[in-house]
Amino acid sequence: MTLSELFAGFYRPLRLRGKSPNTVRLYGCTIRSYGRFLERSPTVEDLEDLSVARFVEHRASERSPFTAEKERSQLASLARFAFERRLLETRLDCGPPTRMPERIPSCWSVAELQRLLDTAGKTTGRIGTVPAGVWWRGIILTLWQSAERVGAITALDSRDWSRPRLIVAAEHRKGGKRDRLYTLGATCCDLLDTIAEANRGKKLFYWDRCRTNLWRHFGLIVERAGLPGGRKQKFHNLRRSAATFFQAGGGDSSRLLDHSSPRITRAYIDPRYVNNGPSPFEILPQID
Repeated sequence: MTLSELFAGFYRPLRLRGKSPNTVRLYGCTIRSYGRFLERSPTVEDLEDLSVARFVEHRASERSPFTAEKERSQLASLARFAFERRLLETRLDCGPPTRMPERIPSCWSVAELQRLLDTAGKTTGRIGTVPAGVWWRGIILTLWQSAERVGAITALDSRDWSRPRLIVAAEHRKGGKRDRLYTLGATCCDLLDTIAEANRGKKLFYWDRCRTNLWRHFGLIVERAGLPGGRKQKFHNLRRSAATFFQAGGGDSSRLLDHSSPRITRAYIDPRYVNNGPSPFEILPQID
């Protein structure tokens, strides 16, 4: 049995019920990556200690340690599932989890956010029937004022908007546990009124192109605004920025982001903008 058959026929319906489509997609990416490494379609028997360990080592050398750990974890889950159903004779032991470096988070400054919004508003053309500048300003302000993930916001129906409140159903959110209700500012409300009227009966932020192009087009706006580009300078940076400045203003960012632990939120807070107490040089005796 191939890994793809195990995943599609058994693992996905039994273990990923209720999980997001993105989770399913990422498992598929891992299986395809393992197949490229083996230079053939991987089978259940390929969930073997040395093969998986060498694959993880290879992935860590060409991708980030976060990608390597994600793929190790997913293959280990598939192997555990196969062993429990006696499709594998031995448990997989491909070594310890990949050591994960803890990076200092970074976000956009207020001036950079203003420049991003201004640039987005100058985008020409239309997205569906909505002027592109209105559409982009609307989604950027909505993401900024809600700190939601872009997947949740783009899944909303126009009926989820009733000025000045936006309801994001649990089904659209990561984890799928809780609905969220957001109250938005006047400018954002005006933009959403225009967008919702144009997209009545459709998604609130109806996108009439290939979904993956959404990130590419946003990346072009980021570049035109003169901001640093790259994979991490996309929609999720708006979430990090909102969390940072909410924390800097005295808010509870863990609650804003709906995280289960403040430890998770630490990976979102840019320390440049938050008062974390005195610096060592301010307390230690001067020796210079």
